[in-house]
Amino acid sequence: MKSMVSHWIVVLWLPLAVGAVLTVGCSGGGGSDAAEAGVPLRREIQFGDRQKDWALVYYQSWRRAKDEFYLQRARDQMAQAIKTYFDIQVKIGHSYPDFYTVDRKRRESCRFLQQMDREAGKFRVVLSSTASQGCL
Repeated sequence: MKSMVSHWIVVLWLPLAVGAVLTVGCSGGGGSDAAEAGVPLRREIQFGDRQKDWALVYYQSWRRAKDEFYLQRARDQMAQAIKTYFDIQVKIGHSYPDFYTVDRKRRESCRFLQQMDREAGKFRVVLSSTASQGCL
């Protein structure tokens, strides 16, 4: 009788134990950093995208009205988007699949920021800040 109980324990629990070991082993000892942080990183990327979108809205308002407030807000929003993208890249490293997508967004944003700075100089608009973390 005892061997029959042992047999059922092996039959029922062995697959569960093997599955648990494989799950932990395949995910890098409890999950890789990128896999564990996937959803929060997606939210951060979306947050950076929203900041960039608002920068574009303010920039279009600047183009129509030539009000310095809009150019300053556009620059502030774009600088914040760049910082967000840069922080994401530092956090995830090259191992995360979206690293190069985030890098492309950051570089595009930096180019757009430079365009805004040139336009500010052209129209003699004094911006409160011209530094941006994340642009080389």
